[in-house]
Amino acid sequence: MTISFGRLTPERWLLLASLCVNVALGAYVGAQWLRPQWTPPHAGMPIRLIERVASRLPPADAEILWRNFNAKQVTLQPLQHDYVAALRTTLNLAAQPELDKPALRAAVENARDKRSKVGDAMIDTFVETLEQISPEGRRQLAGRLFR
Repeated sequence: MTISFGRLTPERWLLLASLCVNVALGAYVGAQWLRPQWTPPHAGMPIRLIERVASRLPPADAEILWRNFNAKQVTLQPLQHDYVAALRTTLNLAAQPELDKPALRAAVENARDKRSKVGDAMIDTFVETLEQISPEGRRQLAGRLFR
């Protein structure tokens, strides 16, 4: 038994193309709907800083930095999450049709406080690392900071 759909006329080609475009558009809309909220790139991502600093250190000293950073992850991850959530709240308030200036100011201050806590944890990581790395690594790192 064979099924014949007849000749593919220009109208049928257009119908097929329209169907494909509608399926693609539906998939795109569905993916956007299910996707988590947008977050600014690298928001609250101390790992980027660690990567840059580690690349400037001798391998043995970079290993110490990574070890100290990984040990702080238990502390850093909740702080990062809180900062990103506060930043997202700030961005949502800023995008509202009617700007609520007091709420926006409070959200910005909250995000700043959260970012400060992430920064404090990173400072602890670096101070601990500077105590443990070689004098050569400290000189190399300090020398490259101003170049």
